[in-house]
Amino acid sequence: MSEQVPDEAGGTRPGGGAGRKSFAAQVGDVVSQIDVSNSLSAPLKKAIDDLLQAAAQSVGSAVASVLVRDGDEGGLKFLTATSGVSDELLALRLPPGAGIAGLVFSTTQPMAVADVSNEGSFWSEADRRTGFKTITLLATPLRDHGEMVGVLEFVNRPGEPPYPPFTPAEMDSGSRFADAIARLVDAYELAQLFESLFDYSVKASLGTTAPTGREDELRAWLERTPAAAEHRDLLLLWVTLREIVGCGNAERQLCRDLLDMIARFVRGRSGNGGNFGF
Repeated sequence: MSEQVPDEAGGTRPGGGAGRKSFAAQVGDVVSQIDVSNSLSAPLKKAIDDLLQAAAQSVGSAVASVLVRDGDEGGLKFLTATSGVSDELLALRLPPGAGIAGLVFSTTQPMAVADVSNEGSFWSEADRRTGFKTITLLATPLRDHGEMVGVLEFVNRPGEPPYPPFTPAEMDSGSRFADAIARLVDAYELAQLFESLFDYSVKASLGTTAPTGREDELRAWLERTPAAAEHRDLLLLWVTLREIVGCGNAERQLCRDLLDMIARFVRGRSGNGGNFGF
């Protein structure tokens, strides 16, 4: 009797050696080795860390940290800090508007506090969890293309207290670093979402033989994925465009025409106070 080996439909055909895996199992083995985790986001995270160290030195703070948006309601979470980010700090979630960071995030205005013990809005949970003692603080909004992406904080001074308050010149210096860090944070968050999307899309497409409804499944996955609203919307638009591109030349041309029309409208509205730019 001839030996049976897997065919492309997942069954068997004559020939080959005994004990060989089915086609589906071989595909599964290959797909399981695909790993894009951190391949895009890791260099961006390192750049954020390096820039944060430079910012702390320029402003003259003992510690600097980056808090980023957590959900769509105005909450915050810690991304990184010059002193290292402990598990306790990473697990912290600041409710919308909580603390000085929450106030800066909601108002988009920087804030310097000489002694947080005299500031009623100070949120002490991070100090309680980590054993750190915040005394003087400078918080600066992280904003990219009009979107708030987080808050940059500078805490205390090197050495022992009492600490001199942060000066207006140091606030200006912090703001300059905040502009660059905000762009990196936005790119970092988008890179993380792309990594997750790529991993899901590749493994889902190679792990099934039925492509029907794949775009709908991808949209449902994106809707469930925690991400900034504008990033999620960007990829939802990409899924729709990918579906249209696969329909044919006429559909692609219609899509390009519509997008060009929308782009002209947006440019016209931003350039002349809301008038149509056709």
